[in-house]
Amino acid sequence: MHPSGECLVYEDTYFRAEHCVDCCVPGYLILSARDPASSIAGLTAGALQNLGPRLALLVRAIEAVVRPELVYCAQFGEVKALHFHLFPRTASMAAEFLAEAGKGARLNGPILLNWARERYASLAATAEERARVDEVTRAIRQYIRDR
Repeated sequence: MHPSGECLVYEDTYFRAEHCVDCCVPGYLILSARDPASSIAGLTAGALQNLGPRLALLVRAIEAVVRPELVYCAQFGEVKALHFHLFPRTASMAAEFLAEAGKGARLNGPILLNWARERYASLAATAEERARVDEVTRAIRQYIRDR
């Protein structure tokens, strides 16, 4: 959990976006549907019309604040409440992953995401890492408010 307890970065009629509380990667957001849907197909027409623009807004905010090489966008469906992972992959994270994976390793988004969720678990985070997450969360929130 983050010291400020203020993980929310965006909320509207259809969606809510918060910084991931399980992982201390600055800018790792979870976009959750407010509709009781378990898949994209279960969203209302209004939510479907707003999904693309909301994802784009959040990705732009992550790109502007974190400056990652890529932002992964994933929806796995293991939890029955529809949500999307917006995960910033930075150059330093990719280098650390490749170093740990060993010779001949290649970047693979799903594997890197799983590795990062374990490597940067919030329970093991330092106070400095948590403070950085809070700082980035506030900056993303401000970026969105300014739009």
